[in-house]
Amino acid sequence: MKSRVRCSVPLLAAGTAVGALLLSVASLGAQAAPASAAAGVLRASLRWTSCQDSAISQAPALFWSRVKGATDTHHDIPMSFWTNRTYRDDIARIVCYESSFEYHAQNAGQYGWFQMNKPLIESEGVTFSQYWGGTRAERPGWYEATAGERYILRRYGNPAAAWQHESAYGWY
Repeated sequence: MKSRVRCSVPLLAAGTAVGALLLSVASLGAQAAPASAAAGVLRASLRWTSCQDSAISQAPALFWSRVKGATDTHHDIPMSFWTNRTYRDDIARIVCYESSFEYHAQNAGQYGWFQMNKPLIESEGVTFSQYWGGTRAERPGWYEATAGERYILRRYGNPAAAWQHESAYGWY
């Protein structure tokens, strides 16, 4: 789904891979890749660790409110996405990594908590205008949760499978 580049090193090997990258960049001297490339890999590795370990505690109340509201309202989204703690935690991990819980996050044509592009948003039965700004009936974030949960259901079946893919490949 994503067009941006992320660290796709498995979590257990991330520290070793980052250290090896930093050593090889340093050993190349003047011909080394820009320091920002190594810093980007290091940031991605730290982001994985942070989202894996503490996404649930980082998630703002607004996020939980919108996810619960979307799940409760739409009968096509299984209630287990909210009632199953593992599923809730995995949704939080995905959103933590994708957008740092910023509902107006933007990155290379990807938008919102779930970092979805416009065609994908609309394929989940939500207009971009709803997704980005909400409506009179529903505030921003509610439609993002709706589209994100529908996408997870359609593509992966459940949030645990989506997080497993995210953690293995760096995108979901």
